[in-house]
Amino acid sequence: MRYNKHLRFLGVALGVLVVIFITMALTARERTAVTPIEKGIATLLYPFQVATDWVGDQTRGVVDSIRELTRLREENAALRQQVADMAQDRALIVQLQHENQRLRSELGLKERTDYPMLTAEVISRSAENWYQTVIISRGSRDGVRQGMAVVNWQGLVGKVAYTTPYSSTVQLVSDAGFSQAGFGAGAKLPNGEQGVLETVEGGYLRMRFWSTDPSVAVGLPVYTSGQGILPADLLVGWIDEVDTSSSFTKYAIVRPAVDVHKLEVVQVVLTPTDDDRGSNAP
Repeated sequence: MRYNKHLRFLGVALGVLVVIFITMALTARERTAVTPIEKGIATLLYPFQVATDWVGDQTRGVVDSIRELTRLREENAALRQQVADMAQDRALIVQLQHENQRLRSELGLKERTDYPMLTAEVISRSAENWYQTVIISRGSRDGVRQGMAVVNWQGLVGKVAYTTPYSSTVQLVSDAGFSQAGFGAGAKLPNGEQGVLETVEGGYLRMRFWSTDPSVAVGLPVYTSGQGILPADLLVGWIDEVDTSSSFTKYAIVRPAVDVHKLEVVQVVLTPTDDDRGSNAP
């Protein structure tokens, strides 16, 4: 029985092969028409061919889209990095330009004054006493003494309140206690009018004139007069307002020349103080 089944299977296989070879022989010759068998096979296979082509097209489209998306993401990341690098470079350039301008201004200050000066950096300031004091990187071992004037390229910054060997505390001109007794903040205008400076609220100064009828106008510069512990001809600020309400005493509100919010480098004016004069007195 098993042998007969094998013979039957072999006969069917041979028959199928014969049919295939006959079909190939009939369709291999040159012809202008399609055989009914080919038409039948093509008709049966057409839906599968359409479906296969559609699936292939969609697959190629998805693969191409994934590749394009990956490329765009990589390109976008590279562009973002370039923008970030350019922004950092631009910020560095602006910082260097500002620093260069500031150093040029400080150098110009030393060149246009006759006073010996010592350069110092602002290393600390109190958040609670923003308008009062700053600490600079020079101290008594550098020749800094209490009472010395401190300036920058804009004008008068303040005076040395006290020192340590390696640092000094500077009382700013905007401090409300800057012109207290013993300071002697003498001031003058370019036309020769003189007076004394007093601090007022808001970081401004008030100049009280010696004359009862001073020649003063808004916008005039105010300098130290040298009548006190500060040397003469240091720019303090500009006249912002003139008070003529009193017939006996004339006042002017002075806007400081220095922006105390942007102090980085200052110059200590190395002139003799009262203590130095006293120690050298005969």
